Amino acid sequence: MAMIFVTLPVRALGSARAFYEALGFRIEENASDERSVAVVVDSTITVRLMTREAFAELVPGQVGDPTAGTTVVNVLAVDSRAEVDDLVARAASAGGGSSQPVQADEASYTGGFTDPDGHAWRVTAMEPVHVID
Repeated sequence: MAMIFVTLPVRALGSARAFYEALGFRIEENASDERSVAVVVDSTITVRLMTREAFAELVPGQVGDPTAGTTVVNVLAVDSRAEVDDLVARAASAGGGSSQPVQADEASYTGGFTDPDGHAWRVTAMEPVHVID
């Protein structure tokens, strides 16, 4: 089974952790420390939040600033429109920013938000005929 690990630089590790916990994600304490937090989205996806200093040790050049310009869009597929709305509402309640308004068409229903550091997230529910196995 393939797994995805997304690593994001954050300014305030405690605040970032609280935000992702408010979204309903679990923290893997055994894989977290004072410089990083492992956020378990599901059994195949983990988001590693890292201090900007720790993140800088992993990458060449400067650490990007998502508040100055979008560097990546993380897309999370969920099972229903209700889950899209719920996750976007949780993000807003937890201090996240708004992204583009909800978009719906015959293939999908998609909402979005930014985390407190400005990282862009889209949450989408695809209609069953468009799901890729």
